[in-house]
Amino acid sequence: MSEKSSRTKYLAVSAALALGLSGFGAAALFAAPANAAPAALVDTDGDKLPDIWETQGYDANGDGVIDVNLPAMGANPNHKDLFVEMDYMQGLLPSSTVAFDRMVNVFATAPVTNPDGVNGIKLHLDAGTAGGSNYNLGGGNQVPYDSNLSPALSQTNAIKSANFDSKRAAVFYYMLWADDYDSSCSSGNAFALPNDTFIVTMGPRCGWTTTQDMQVGTFVHEFGHTLGLRHGGADDGNYKPNYLSVMNYSFQFSGVPRTDGTFYFGYSNVNPGSLNESSLNESNGLGSLAAGWKTKFYCAGSTTVTNTGPANQPIDWNCNGTASGTVSTDINRSNSKSTLLASNNWAEIQFGGGAVGGAGSLAESATPSAEQQVEHHEHELTKADWDKLKVGIKPAH
Repeated sequence: MSEKSSRTKYLAVSAALALGLSGFGAAALFAAPANAAPAALVDTDGDKLPDIWETQGYDANGDGVIDVNLPAMGANPNHKDLFVEMDYMQGLLPSSTVAFDRMVNVFATAPVTNPDGVNGIKLHLDAGTAGGSNYNLGGGNQVPYDSNLSPALSQTNAIKSANFDSKRAAVFYYMLWADDYDSSCSSGNAFALPNDTFIVTMGPRCGWTTTQDMQVGTFVHEFGHTLGLRHGGADDGNYKPNYLSVMNYSFQFSGVPRTDGTFYFGYSNVNPGSLNESSLNESNGLGSLAAGWKTKFYCAGSTTVTNTGPANQPIDWNCNGTASGTVSTDINRSNSKSTLLASNNWAEIQFGGGAVGGAGSLAESATPSAEQQVEHHEHELTKADWDKLKVGIKPAH
């Protein structure tokens, strides 16, 4: 195929994509004959950003002008990329780009394989001019201050519509550093699972004293929901000692403890296996896959957290002073005994939520409607929850 005909084909495909992706919240569909499947674009690394976008840039409206220059932003068709525009209210963007470095490192060190033979996901953060040279990709805006986004979904969508270039919608996830929403004093929300939009809300309205660890952990947590991850791994059950992820409220703000004294602010990269609370083998702890990790659990009759030693070694689940035998106890304080399922998060990442992405059937990744974008879970970690957790007490829910 000649260079001219190749370019013509590219523009035609881009124009078809633009029909569905150029507007915020629009359905993303290729024009196709009746009963025909949408044409798939080659996506070598599986990040839902077609190779042609990552090598030539993305023309959102098919006018022959590249609207999102992915190659200049460091995209690689052989290595998974995630792009996030970060808008922010005054005083709520992390004050140091070290926080951004840490977020990027979580993804860069992920045990996710790529065609280029290098593990990890390249996270591209865009805070605009506030991000300095490393985190300025031409977006990222300070938005008018609103201490309480209410109703959260419509207010967030309105801010996004006013400040986010819709031509970026197929490439960039959108997030907002805000104060509070729906008078909830919650740490954040992703609205749907998966999705293309999320908020982090730990502002002064509810009296948060926010550390960098909390900012990093909550960004990764809410982005995780946007990427399809759940509070309990296989379900939305929480405080599971075998779920070694910042998606678990036990670790969202403080990280998952390692035996070397450091803390991990990423998603679980091992699944130690299920724990049957009616039949817990104390000698096994969490099993061999938990080598290098510590964890937390709750003793029967107590709301106070118990910190373990190496989680692959014996654990005294019923807190009777002896870590041996088989015991029955509620270790995540759910007020019932069940089988606690965890997961390996990195193996479950869903690229291309909402309007993001262009490979394969775009109809499956259209932004949910307002009716569909309800909270995917009943409760996110609140200021009151954190006040209890930081002194070792489990919240009531």
